[in-house]
Amino acid sequence: MSKVLELKRTRKELVARMNTLAAQEAFTAEDETAFAEMRAQAEGLARQIERLEFVEGEQAVLDRLDPVPVKPVPDPEPNVQGKRKTSQKAPGIENPGFENVGELVYCARFQPRDSRILALQEMGTGEAGGIAIPDEINPTLREVTANEAIFRPRATVVPAGESPDADLVLPSLNQGVGSNLYGGVAVDWIGEGGDKPETGIKIKETRWSPKEVAAHIVVTDKLLRNWRSASSLIERMLRGGLLAAEDVAFLSGNGVARPLGVLSCDALKKVNRAVAGEIAYDDLIKMEAELHEDGEAMWIVSPRVIQKLRKMTDGAGHFIWQEDARTGAPASLLGRTVVKNYRSPAVGSLGDVLLIVPSYYLIKDGVATTVAASEHVLFKQNKTVVKAFKTVDGGPWLNGPIQQEDTKSYSPFVALDVP
Repeated sequence: MSKVLELKRTRKELVARMNTLAAQEAFTAEDETAFAEMRAQAEGLARQIERLEFVEGEQAVLDRLDPVPVKPVPDPEPNVQGKRKTSQKAPGIENPGFENVGELVYCARFQPRDSRILALQEMGTGEAGGIAIPDEINPTLREVTANEAIFRPRATVVPAGESPDADLVLPSLNQGVGSNLYGGVAVDWIGEGGDKPETGIKIKETRWSPKEVAAHIVVTDKLLRNWRSASSLIERMLRGGLLAAEDVAFLSGNGVARPLGVLSCDALKKVNRAVAGEIAYDDLIKMEAELHEDGEAMWIVSPRVIQKLRKMTDGAGHFIWQEDARTGAPASLLGRTVVKNYRSPAVGSLGDVLLIVPSYYLIKDGVATTVAASEHVLFKQNKTVVKAFKTVDGGPWLNGPIQQEDTKSYSPFVALDVP
């Protein structure tokens, strides 16, 4: 156990004793004396810990001037200027010995010649470079729950594969207007001796090209040296930033240097609301009528929409909002789950109410989350900029609504629009 860690544990036990003593209703003179002694001891430990951490940090900086020789990691391919080199080991990056993301970032900042860092530094050099996060500790930045994001936990996700940044091209039937549900297949009943019909199947290609998204956080060098404590903060902030950026793009991205969002895709069906800035029961019924549903559909709404839904009644005067407060069951609207999304457009805008089948949205993951640390930007303030980046693309499977056998078109993405 390191000296700093031992002192921190001692101080933690001391503070716990102080807390127990301070919680007493009757505080005697002896208690006052004992508390003062423990307080002085705790303050002394804090000063000692700070001194040791400062020395460790300074020693780390000096080590950079005289690094321990390490065996260089061979470059698997030439570095073409302007093009990031991607690791061919992306699907399975082994951990060379880092305890968590905090230690990895600490070494990237203060011990860049550490052999463990060089073993992972396969993502280019200089400002374009970074350190691939090993699979063993990557889940803290990669895992996502339904409460944290709307699309990733529910969409169809294609993993990175052996070539993380390669395009994903999928052939599919063109089921849009002018075709039919079966991609243009014509079926006829044939009498005896009659000719069989000619059938032209309409095939289209849809392409997903992973695009880079990055998040950064500024931390003090002092905090970064205490990497065990800093790790949870760094992970939470970077992870939250990346998830938020993804979710916004999956909802409303324009497809230029970012994913194509549901609200911007050609497959979206728009239903004009009856009254500007309002949401009516008939609006929801019309949206439901436009939905192509062969999977689990859900409503995605702005928080300000929910207060309107709670007061909404059908034609018979019955409240349409269904929620079981006793058991905690999710709210439902017309039999489908309602998800509140703080990233939805404002009430009265396109998409403040959205009805979708999320499995029709495909997410293509590229290079796994990679981190980099720089002391140059805020050198005078003794602060470090920590950046995390990854590549990802997303978009609907469809390039338009589906024409069904009733000759009407439907879509798994339906949004309430302006009048």
